[in-house]
Amino acid sequence: MNWSDLRYLGIVSRKGQIPTWFNFIKNNFLSSSSSSLFLPLYFINSSFTLASPCLLDHTVKDYHFYPQWAINFDSATQILSVGHVCITYKKQNSAIMSHWLPVSSSADERSYNPCPGCSFNIPALSTKSAIKQRCNSEKCFFNVILSDTVGYPTRNAKVFAAYLPIILSTSWSYATSLALVHLTNPSLPISSALASSFMDKTEDEVLPLSVQSLYTDGSFHIATDSSSSSMASAWLALDDDGFILESSSLQIPSCFPSALRSEIYAVILGLNALSHGSSISIHTDCSQLILLWKRFVDVPFSPKLLREHNHLLWLSIRQLIKDRKLIVNLIKVPAHGDDIYNVQVDSLAKASHLSSQPTVSPLAFCHVPCFLTFNSLPIDMNIRHFLRSVADARALLSFCSMARFTALSPPSLFDWAGIYFCLSQIKGFASHKNGRPEFWIFRIKLLLDMLPTLTTLQQRKPYLYSPDWLCSQCNSAPEDLNHLWTCPYILPELNPCSTHRSEVVKFRDLCLSSFLSLKPLDSNFQTAFSALDCWNYETPSSSCLWLTRGLLPAHLTTFLKQYFPLSVVYKTISPLLNDFQIELYGEIWLCRNVLFHAWEESQGISAASKLRGLSSNPPSTAISSHIHNSSLASVFQDSWISWISSSIIRGGSWISHLDFLRRLTVQPLRISFW
Repeated sequence: MNWSDLRYLGIVSRKGQIPTWFNFIKNNFLSSSSSSLFLPLYFINSSFTLASPCLLDHTVKDYHFYPQWAINFDSATQILSVGHVCITYKKQNSAIMSHWLPVSSSADERSYNPCPGCSFNIPALSTKSAIKQRCNSEKCFFNVILSDTVGYPTRNAKVFAAYLPIILSTSWSYATSLALVHLTNPSLPISSALASSFMDKTEDEVLPLSVQSLYTDGSFHIATDSSSSSMASAWLALDDDGFILESSSLQIPSCFPSALRSEIYAVILGLNALSHGSSISIHTDCSQLILLWKRFVDVPFSPKLLREHNHLLWLSIRQLIKDRKLIVNLIKVPAHGDDIYNVQVDSLAKASHLSSQPTVSPLAFCHVPCFLTFNSLPIDMNIRHFLRSVADARALLSFCSMARFTALSPPSLFDWAGIYFCLSQIKGFASHKNGRPEFWIFRIKLLLDMLPTLTTLQQRKPYLYSPDWLCSQCNSAPEDLNHLWTCPYILPELNPCSTHRSEVVKFRDLCLSSFLSLKPLDSNFQTAFSALDCWNYETPSSSCLWLTRGLLPAHLTTFLKQYFPLSVVYKTISPLLNDFQIELYGEIWLCRNVLFHAWEESQGISAASKLRGLSSNPPSTAISSHIHNSSLASVFQDSWISWISSSIIRGGSWISHLDFLRRLTVQPLRISFW
């Protein structure tokens, strides 16, 4: 639907502009601006669906008109019907459901309209007062068995109704699989995605009914500069006499790594080893595990669970308890206390980190009938947040691939995390005020190559600045960004070239002394540090010019992280880089501006002429924006998908930089050039 349609239906506000997110979805996800069909790239595979259906007897108020979109499967006729349940009668296990028909026969292009009336219709149902008053658009109603009907988990039926043609056009295949999985095989056992080797192993480890207690514990190692994150879990099985019958430990695949996740894994592995009908007490030192157990396991299923982190693991626990008819009680034990069993299981979990990484897929630990995956890994978090992270990750990749950066070198040669850290230390960075402070604006425009040098002005306003003009100071070369630091014009005390060289040397020496003050290092460190290409101010080198712009060369931080943690490297370099650019701003840029404005007056270029030309010559702005346009043409689809799966799912730190990059691409457009 278009934004005007949503306004007409009263779903969105009737005032204000069309939001950016709506245009982004319309331009990037739909096949065309006039279509409600998604691009094939974003189709959901028919084998992937929601982890659990929305059971109507938990969501629809009995005997009240409370419409909920649903799917009904008639096992006798093998017919799957779509509509919404209007009124439920739980004691009779029945409900009144409206009937909707597909407009198209194609599964990928299917949309729905209310059925005008068919053999399903029971005329007496439409005469009920609640339906007659509140349901004027639908004509066909029939009785359904409540246990044979499942619904979509949605908080707003009105919004869902407006988007129903769009949603069903792309998700009919997974909607049907959801209904069929639940209604035709409600007691589906462990996921078929289990690796055969893992299944063979777990089937051999069935514990006897004499097991009375399980001690479980998880261990989590956070990712460092030299190693990735690691999770491990362990359990001990005790009989009623307190003898240890069996123990197990395992390193877990690092998918959404966290300490809590390793604790939940330990419980799943322990439950998976129990016999049918076991009654067990699980001892754990994780208070959060017990708290969430009461919210997600000891209560009836709620669709809200699907919006939580680790929901696949909690659903797996629920499925194991149901399938094996287990009685489970959780007991809190003190962490690192005198309980010998808790100490032993903790040691087992920690020792598992030394074993090799598991070859079994994370899918093997999911005891749920169906789930969503991304790049062959299960999505175990709020799906809306995950998709937003995917969009933000692609925006990050797009930013790093902007022409202004790729023209310099491949994005991998810059340390984007360090660039973010250095800029975020400026107090004015978090502010949306324009015009102050000027130095902050200078740093942003310097980074993005948006400073109003003569070359930039020639591109924007060729009617004022002749393309043949050279640097107004030396008249020997075009005045681009790099020329600012290498201009050899004649005033010795204001020579930008010598000033830039002296400031680079000063910056290098201050960095060296700061790192040497942190810990004693031999002379080899000093020699290697000073020999880095980014300190080559004579030519100057490309990486030296990158550093001047604020683009930290990756080889600089790669060298330093051999001796210091990256957090220490960034905290040390950030204030020194700020001071370095302050000197460039005061000693070179401001002086150049004074001389440049005097030169403009001599050429008859006034502020009034710039304003007049702004409205009469709009194409020049388009030329400039086109030069620096963001492009993903050089980024292959499989490249960014692999990068997202390794960064998002495995706990990458890039996500904290996204808001910075979003503001970085928008904020300069709000700032006028001075």
